[in-house]
Amino acid sequence: MTSVDEVLELKIESIGFEGKAISRLDGYVIFVAGGIPGDTVRAKIIKRKRDYAEAKVLDVLSPSPHRVQPVCRYFGVCGGCKWQHLDYHEQASSKRRHVIDALERTAGLNLEVNETAASDQIYEYRNKLEFTFSENPFKILENDPVKVALGFHSPGRYDKTIDIARCHLGDERMNRVLNWFRDVIALESEKRRDLGITIYDPQSHSGLLRFLTVRKSFSSDEYMVNLVILKEDEAIEQLATSLKRDLPFVSTFASIINSSRAQIASGAVWRVHFGNGYITEKIGKYSFKISPLSFFQTNTVQAERLYEAALSGVGGKKKVIYDFYSGTGSISIYLSELADEIYGFELADSSIKDAGENARLNNVRNVRFVKTDIAELFKGRDIIGNFKLLNLPKPDVIVLDPPRSGLHPKIAANVHLLQAEKLVYVSCNPMTQARDVKEIVANGYTPVSSQPVDMFPQTYHIENVLTLVRS
Repeated sequence: MTSVDEVLELKIESIGFEGKAISRLDGYVIFVAGGIPGDTVRAKIIKRKRDYAEAKVLDVLSPSPHRVQPVCRYFGVCGGCKWQHLDYHEQASSKRRHVIDALERTAGLNLEVNETAASDQIYEYRNKLEFTFSENPFKILENDPVKVALGFHSPGRYDKTIDIARCHLGDERMNRVLNWFRDVIALESEKRRDLGITIYDPQSHSGLLRFLTVRKSFSSDEYMVNLVILKEDEAIEQLATSLKRDLPFVSTFASIINSSRAQIASGAVWRVHFGNGYITEKIGKYSFKISPLSFFQTNTVQAERLYEAALSGVGGKKKVIYDFYSGTGSISIYLSELADEIYGFELADSSIKDAGENARLNNVRNVRFVKTDIAELFKGRDIIGNFKLLNLPKPDVIVLDPPRSGLHPKIAANVHLLQAEKLVYVSCNPMTQARDVKEIVANGYTPVSSQPVDMFPQTYHIENVLTLVRS
């Protein structure tokens, strides 16, 4: 039996969900933070439960052949890249195994899963970075002199922010924007003093600067900077003037007002200070306008591989495709040549507006976006009647691309009533996908292909495109 604070020598056997390294001691499972398969480590037990314990690595006694040197100085402190110490080939293999395990254990499926569609770029691949302003910095070292921070939260510490000088998932220009704002908020900064710049405090719900978002277009090399603030302030216009002068590669700058206590980098009102208020990105041959509040896949190159997997799942030309959770319309538009008609279902007004603009931008005329709560369409005794009220033809294929939480239970249980010949389920969470697919399979569908796509190198996250046919 183990006890808290006990130090053990452990052999790491595998990696489980959420990137947790697994060791076993006489059959008892121990999750070891900082370990990778093949390591022998000295680890300290930090939590003990009846069925498992949690430990952290103190020393690596014998390193795994898959262990590599992390490139980032914040590795192990920042919660972002938890797999920088694992070589990329093993990352891709582990992600495939996660998909297989989810489908087998949760859905009870024995399905051949394709090799992970790996990313050519394992650093500097993100087209969006989001940072938090804070006057409550996380001290990496006890004598750390930092007084204000602009960066990421430490795992489990949403009250503290790590001051980040460089994020390796963004390119050099994105990091230049980050450091320009770090200089602005420094206590000795003349701009901070002259403009009266203040940092948001969630406890008192006061202060101006809340979040910084930097977005990049890989196709046009445009950069957009968005500043989330508590309220309007004339200092922002002066900041915009300085930013445009100092970093002329920034194409457009906007401020977004979030006057609520919710700690999210979004808001209902935004203002463009220079530029046209958006950047344009391409996936395949299609162009997409990205405005300050638009959702867009954060790995542009891999997004094309993800959509190609969905296109492959759809197969040949169809009459009607439904795209549930269509967002800003990128999947609908990408699949538009495969159907006579495509209907995208989305609730958010801003997404519906962006989707319509993107369809016009690409001269796509066979896509219609329907503003509706999809879950509500699957409630009540007459689900088919709910869809008939929308005056829509029956679908041949339904594309499902829900958030990490997966499908609403009513959708998973009743999507078979629409009698589509195929379902193409795009998921960023293999566990919730497997849960939903178990229900879908029980109602008459058979899975025929599974394609993992790695959108997030250096992390344990994996997307999976699962195609099912009606039996």
